[in-house]
This record gives sequence, structure tokens and C-alpha cells, in this order.
Amino acid sequence: MSFLYWAGQWRFDPSVWIGCAVAIAAYRWFPGASADRRALTWVLGIVIIFVALESAIDIVGDNYLFSVHMAQHLILAMVAPPLMILGLPPPTIDLLLRSPTRHVLRVIISPYFAGSAYFAVLVAWHWPPFFDYALTNPAAHVAQHLSFIAVGLLFWWAVVVHRPEERWNLTPLGEVAYLTVGALPAVVVGLTLALLPRPVYLVYLHRSLLLGVSPLLDQRIGGMLMFAFDNVLMVAVAGWYLWRIFPTDGADEARLRARP
Repeated sequence: MSFLYWAGQWRFDPSVWIGCAVAIAAYRWFPGASADRRALTWVLGIVIIFVALESAIDIVGDNYLFSVHMAQHLILAMVAPPLMILGLPPPTIDLLLRSPTRHVLRVIISPYFAGSAYFAVLVAWHWPPFFDYALTNPAAHVAQHLSFIAVGLLFWWAVVVHRPEERWNLTPLGEVAYLTVGALPAVVVGLTLALLPRPVYLVYLHRSLLLGVSPLLDQRIGGMLMFAFDNVLMVAVAGWYLWRIFPTDGADEARLRARP
């Protein structure tokens, strides 16, 4: 089966199509929304979720290859959420922080809670009994995907949204530490799966062979994909924040000249 064949394979899950369409259409009513870069970023995040859930990524991941399923999980938890948060207009964030649920919101987006939830959800859902159960139970599978998006939004909030007066706000060095913690699921799950001597996901024991891939190799590819992608992403973002700690060339001299 060629790439072109799989590129033409799409699902039609009404809940996903309608949900993504509503999320895109509703943006125009977000306080402060306008047709600008933020709107494009929000739409891109929703489109990425749509592609992850309705394209051949979902078909192959559910029915044949664990590695592709892992790629889908990475997209839902690590790629789409930061784009969606980047797309929120500042007045919309202000409204959320003044809403009746503001106290709960501030708790769940705090780095301690968000980082812990992100770690727990990613590790728990990749525990073999839970993972296999989700693949055989549609309701659990939907809950799995929604939970990845949810903890992704919680985790990336403190990285993307900066409000000096808020308790969740992190210093650049704090961001580096937070992102380092964010890479732990990739070590616990990804590296473990890459090093195990036998396949642990029963659902894929025979499915991967249909595409000519052994279950163990498929599992190792999925584990290394999670380990590599998560660490590269976290290191790249952490590197950007680390760069912010140090002044650019000539900044110190400019400060000295400006000093009375």
C-alpha cells in the first residue's frame, strides 16, 4: 500500500468533524478576536487535531501500528495544545481569569498541578492494560484522546501565557526547569518501550505483521519516537527560554550607558 493510498484514507466521525468546525467557527466570538496571526494559530491547532483523529494516522494507528498510534498521541498532547493557547487573544485570557471558575482555573494551570497531571496521564494511558482496553472500548478511546488534549493545554499554559502578577508565571530559569520535568514521560514511557525485550501491547501482536512490521520493532520505533520527539521539543523550547536569561550582544553596555 503506497503513501498515496493512505493519504486518501479518511474517517468520518461526526463528533470530530462537528467539534472541530464549532471550535473554528466560535473563534470569531472570542473577546478580542480578529483575523490575525493568533486566529491562524488557533485554526492550525484545531486542524492538526482534526488530521490526527480523522486521517490515515488514526486508521493505521488503531488497526496496524503502535508507532503511528504513538505519533497521534504526541500530536494531541504536544503539538496542537500550545498552538491553541498561542491563538487565544489576551482579552479572552482576561475573561477566563475573571470568570466564576477562575479559582479552579488558577489551580489546574499552576505548574505543580499541570506538570503532575501531564506526567500522570501520559504514563497511565501507556500502561499496557489501559492502552489495550482503550483500543477495544470506543468510549475509553475517546476519553484517552480528550485527556491528552486536556493535559496538553494545562501543561503548555504556563509556557505560553506570561502574566507577572499571576502565581503560575515562571521565570525563564523556571521555564527551563518546568520543561525538563515535562520530558520525564518520554523517559519513563518512551525509553522503556524502546528497551523492552518483548512486545507488551497485546492488541498489536498480530496487527503490525499485516504491514510487514514485527510487533517488537513497531513498539521500539514508537518508544524512540516518543523519547526523541518529546526531548527535542522540550530542549528546543527550554533553549529559547535559557537564551532569554542572557542579554544579547551589547545589552550590558546599553544598560551601563543608560544608568544615571
